[in-house]
Amino acid sequence: MSLSSVGTSLKSLCDSMSDNVASAVSSIAGTSGAGSHIKIGADGTPTKAIDQIAEEAALSPLRKFGSGFRVLSEEMGESVIGEDPAYFIHLDPLDGTFNAIHGIPFYAVSIFISDGTTHLAYVRDLVRGTRYYAEPGSGAYREDSAVDRIKVSGTSSLRDFSISAYTMRPRTSRIVGVGDVVRRMRNLGAASLELCYVADGRLDAFIDLRGSLRVVDVIAGILIVEEAGGTVTDSLGEKLHLSRNMWERTDLIASNGLMHREILKLVEGGTH
Repeated sequence: MSLSSVGTSLKSLCDSMSDNVASAVSSIAGTSGAGSHIKIGADGTPTKAIDQIAEEAALSPLRKFGSGFRVLSEEMGESVIGEDPAYFIHLDPLDGTFNAIHGIPFYAVSIFISDGTTHLAYVRDLVRGTRYYAEPGSGAYREDSAVDRIKVSGTSSLRDFSISAYTMRPRTSRIVGVGDVVRRMRNLGAASLELCYVADGRLDAFIDLRGSLRVVDVIAGILIVEEAGGTVTDSLGEKLHLSRNMWERTDLIASNGLMHREILKLVEGGTH
């Protein structure tokens, strides 16, 4: 099953947006100017020069698309581009800002577009150019030299799991139980792309226990994991949804689904 005709059109728009971002940030990533402080963004965190460059590049194609958009982006907040917005876009123009500033080649753009009926999730690896996308009921896909439908890993033992995991002091004990069991644990630095790695079977799970992850920044990655056959919840096992609080922050656990309950139990054990 492939994308719908509307989904295909929106995917082309996402390609244009991500092409712009990749081009715009390539010359500044890893330079001293990339991390210059510009302002405090709408989400309450500092906006770096590279963040603003990425956002401006991502928004440019929207002005030429022919439809209006309501856009929520972490730097500018919520705004309307064009007239009579038919689509709502949740945009993280640069996921992995720290990596990009320091020249670590792992960062992405994340886009989630919805008109109330059609929903398209899109994440692009800005270094390698790989695109991941999904539409409800149509599966999840990876596009690089070819287009391939992707699915989560079949790893069924935690002792064989390779995961990416985040925590933050003073709650680092929450991850200890998991770290003592799994085969290997990484911290890669771009949540949306790490979710795609779970969807693509490259990681068996992605765990973020900082309590600071914004749902709007990972909603695209969540749909991609789910369409690839995986499971995504908060640390209590509840599904994650966009709410009226656009900047809602949460924990997140994404996995291939085969050992999800066991991971939840290990995380819960680390809170005591």
